[in-house]
Amino acid sequence: MPSLHHATDRHVTIDRRPGHYLSFPDVALTRDGRLLCAYQQSDVHVATRRALLLAESPDLGATWSAPRYLNSTAAHCPRITVLEDGEALIIDGSLYRSLDHGATFAAAPLIGFTHDMPDRIIHLGGDRFYTTGHTHRGTIPQPFIRQAPAEQMGYLSENRGGAWTPFSILACERNLVLCEASVIRMPDGRLLALLRENSGAFEPMYRVESSDLGRTWSAPLPTPLIGHRPCLGLTSAGKLLVTYRNVGPDGGTAAWLGDPDELKNFAVHGLARDPGNPQLTAKGLVIATRRGFPGPQRPDGDAVIYSLRPITDLDRATAELTVRVKVGAGGENACAVRLGCWWRIRPDRLVADVAQPPDIPLAPRRFHDLRFTYSAGTVTVHVDNERRAKVRVEQTAMARRILLGNAPGKDGQEGRSTWTHITLKIREPRQGRTYAWSWAHTQGLPDAWARANVLELANGCFANPGDFGYSGWVELPDGRFFCAYHHAEGTDPGYAEGRSAHIRGTWFTADDFSSA
Repeated sequence: MPSLHHATDRHVTIDRRPGHYLSFPDVALTRDGRLLCAYQQSDVHVATRRALLLAESPDLGATWSAPRYLNSTAAHCPRITVLEDGEALIIDGSLYRSLDHGATFAAAPLIGFTHDMPDRIIHLGGDRFYTTGHTHRGTIPQPFIRQAPAEQMGYLSENRGGAWTPFSILACERNLVLCEASVIRMPDGRLLALLRENSGAFEPMYRVESSDLGRTWSAPLPTPLIGHRPCLGLTSAGKLLVTYRNVGPDGGTAAWLGDPDELKNFAVHGLARDPGNPQLTAKGLVIATRRGFPGPQRPDGDAVIYSLRPITDLDRATAELTVRVKVGAGGENACAVRLGCWWRIRPDRLVADVAQPPDIPLAPRRFHDLRFTYSAGTVTVHVDNERRAKVRVEQTAMARRILLGNAPGKDGQEGRSTWTHITLKIREPRQGRTYAWSWAHTQGLPDAWARANVLELANGCFANPGDFGYSGWVELPDGRFFCAYHHAEGTDPGYAEGRSAHIRGTWFTADDFSSA
């Protein structure tokens, strides 16, 4: 995908100070031409102390003031809105108002608001404001989603934020953790929301719509983007733009620009940091790995992995994954697929990552057609149309992932494999859908859509995902976009997981999305 990670002239540090974990920013442009960036200052990611800070830029992000405190004892993921009349609003656990372009703010409690992480405020006209927040219902983690179910609630205020009323639920799904919604009002009056999915299974973000100003919402539909904390908006050219934490196999802070109709259906995402691996050849897609997965100890890693559409409902779903692959010499992690569990494809055998793996020999130096079918916690495998094994697999959120390429493992990923065909079909009766995807090496790379449509603002694969990627963006008067986000370089000598993050900004343009 196109990336601005190494474009140093596109990045600026907004705030970075030792001893503070700086995170969760949003940014807005005031009517007098200044940028306001609100963010949280804390001790660590899961904070025991918090403060709400505000920095300003008079020159479209080139320079930033020292931060000032809006609240010295509380803050969490602030969002900024500048209304048509110039009033600036910051909302997190309180509501902050400014009538002088951010020079001063007056704070008031969020009366009636009981959910977490409110979104940017939408002005529905008159004194009516709309926003949304989420909470978890119950205290018992559910095995397929790793936590209690989430509820995303819309809130309405009839008195410009003086008091809020729970209005209607955007989403509350049994096997999805839909949260952190970003809502915008479309030119035709519809409300469109994009939601994080937090089960950790490589589920994409989901979208919902309302044609009656938030009274009722459509059923959640998957999008092609895998991400957290989206910030969705409309550009002056009428396009949708969203910035978000990319939590696909190659994480970072990312952006997508396009039309609403493009935000539908799942798209394969991949990790392939070496331009020379994989390679499309006349014989197939060749994955030839030498150094393995990237990380702080080996930032030049060349591992390849593709995340296919996960299973949403392990209870009721059935899935079938087929691959045509040939494995050359290599270690146990050089070639693998994951359906229910990891299946490591060695030159001479197929090995299931279960307690008592069945013996499945393979004839070496030839292509094999492998078919894996999942149903009710069991995976059956066929080799060249012959049934060879049936195994029970774990029933957890991780079992929902469907992956292929190199497998993780301490023994490395060195080896070579050639792939010519992949198909995936998932039937989910409870969701009323059937997902089907097929790929051949003559069509290009499996993750071609993501490579062509997602812009990487900053890569974060060496850091913990919590230490990067919450963002907000604004369109500048000169047509550029400016995104503020929190970021950590996992290769920095002083990096400490969950304890290191700073606020940075990146300028980008619509042309950057096509500059692969």
